[in-house]
Amino acid sequence: MAQKQYIKQLFENEELSLREIARRMELSFQTVQKYAYMEDWSEHHLPDVNPNHYPILKDVIPIINLWLEDDIRQPRKQRHTITRIHERLQKEHAFKGSYSTVKKYVRKMKYIMQQGKEGFLPLAQPMAHAQIDFGTFNYIDAYGINQVAYALTITFPYSNKGYTQVFKAQNQECLLEGMQRIFGYIGGSPIRIKADNMSTAVAKILEGGKRELAEGFNRFMLHYRFLADFCNPASGNEKGAVENKVGYTRRKFFVPIPTIADFNAFNQSLFQLCEEDGNRLHYKKKISINELFREEQTHLLVLPPPGIPDIPL
Repeated sequence: MAQKQYIKQLFENEELSLREIARRMELSFQTVQKYAYMEDWSEHHLPDVNPNHYPILKDVIPIINLWLEDDIRQPRKQRHTITRIHERLQKEHAFKGSYSTVKKYVRKMKYIMQQGKEGFLPLAQPMAHAQIDFGTFNYIDAYGINQVAYALTITFPYSNKGYTQVFKAQNQECLLEGMQRIFGYIGGSPIRIKADNMSTAVAKILEGGKRELAEGFNRFMLHYRFLADFCNPASGNEKGAVENKVGYTRRKFFVPIPTIADFNAFNQSLFQLCEEDGNRLHYKKKISINELFREEQTHLLVLPPPGIPDIPL
C-alpha cells in the first residue's frame, strides 16, 4: 500500500509523468498507470471525469473532449499536448484556470479513452467503425463467358453506408488494394475495422484468442493507423452488418448479371452506384444514409500525408 500511495504522491503532488515514475520505481508503465489514476481504493474504477467535479473546467470540458476525440484521427506528432490545450483555451475561450487544472483532467480523460471501454462510447454503433468482407458474384467477361469474381465490401454500421470494389481473386493484394481505393475515395480510414479470420489478414489464431497478423496486412494497418478486430472462429454473426451488406450489394448491383470487360472502369462505376444507393432513408433514423455518412466522415482517421509513400501492395 505504501508503494501505491507513493505512486499517487509523485503523480498528483510532484506532477511527474507516468514514465518517469515507472523509471524511478522500476515498475511497469501499466502498474504505475493503474495506481496513479485509481480513485476508489477498494476496487479499481475508472478515473473521475464528471464535469461537476471540475468547477473551474466545467464550461470548457466539452471543448477539451472534442479536441481529444479529434486527436484520435490525427497523426501522433500532430496531436494536442496538454500545454497546447491550455494555450488554446486561454486564447480562444478566455480560460483563466491554471495549467495543472487542465493537466489533471486531460490525463484522466486520455486514460479512459485508451481503455476503449464500451461504456465510454455514446453510441451503440460508434462513428467511423467499419466491417469488411468478401462475397462472390457471377459476371460475363469480354468474351461472353460466365465467370466468378469477388466483391470486397466495407460498411459503416452507424450510417449503414457501404462501398464495394470487385476483383478476380480474393488474395491479400486484392484485399489491400480494395481497402486503399475505398479509403482514398472517402478521404479517410476507419478507426476500427471488424473482419472474420480471413487468411489474407490473420496468419494464425493463438492461444487465448490472440491473432498473429499476416505481415502485409499488419504493415497496411500500421500505415493507415486503424485497429482491427476479428470475429471468434465460426462466429460470422459478429459482423452481421457487412454480411447483410454483401447480400444487399449482390442483389442491388449484380442483378442482372453484369458484363465486365474492364474491372477498373467497373469499379469506378460502383462508387457512383454506392452514392446513389446512399440517398435512401436509414432504416431506423429516417434520414438519408448519405447525410449520416457525411457526419461520420468527419470522424475518419486522416490519411497518411502525400510525402509518405504508400506501402507496396
